[in-house]
Amino acid sequence: MPVILSAPHGGTVDIPGVEERSGGDTVAQFTTVRDINTDLLALELADALKKKLNGTPYVVVARFSRKYIDANRPAQGAYESEKARPIYDAYHQALETACKKVKSKWGSGLLLDIHGQAVQADAIFRGTLNGKSLSLLNQRFGSAALTGKHSFQKRLEEKGYLFKPDSESNEKETRFTGGYITQHYGSHTGYGIDAIQLEMGGKYTGKANRAKTASDLADAIDHHFKHFVLQDDAGNNEKK
Repeated sequence: MPVILSAPHGGTVDIPGVEERSGGDTVAQFTTVRDINTDLLALELADALKKKLNGTPYVVVARFSRKYIDANRPAQGAYESEKARPIYDAYHQALETACKKVKSKWGSGLLLDIHGQAVQADAIFRGTLNGKSLSLLNQRFGSAALTGKHSFQKRLEEKGYLFKPDSESNEKETRFTGGYITQHYGSHTGYGIDAIQLEMGGKYTGKANRAKTASDLADAIDHHFKHFVLQDDAGNNEKK
């Protein structure tokens, strides 16, 4: 199915022979902190999508620890040991292959880059480069595709999820606008994939609520596809 799930910061596996990253003086906003449970959420969301939509999404999950590689950065700031380069390259080759396959088969698709944040446990910070990474959807449907009544975000807000910025405001994304994956693979780049970075609060990724979060995300994706991806420009439903 034309959905790609990415979780670059949830891994715990050490990379033998590779020293931990130190950051140096060139890497801005340097961190090696793990986005706890985001790898598990991505996998549970994939299972929920299989059950709900009867299709298999592309899933790229980092097993390696962020201490050694930050896959949400360009190569120059993502690792410090050349021994880590093949692993970093493998992550992005998998994403690029998925994007190309989706574009070739369906023409467009949706990439969700799943992260965690400790700023507010009950909130999800949206990152779309202020709509830029959803260029294809914006061209066809305008702002309705991002925050309208049938949008992915609005569907989740109706279920009680708190988004920053929310769909009722005209606020800009300021804190988490979208990292390298959103910047590199969003539909503004020519890949044909509309990309959203989701910075999930701990309330939604913890064991107590993770299964519900995955189910609700799957429902929102289903709703999004019915009203946007499977619609032609005149608003008629297309079979794909």
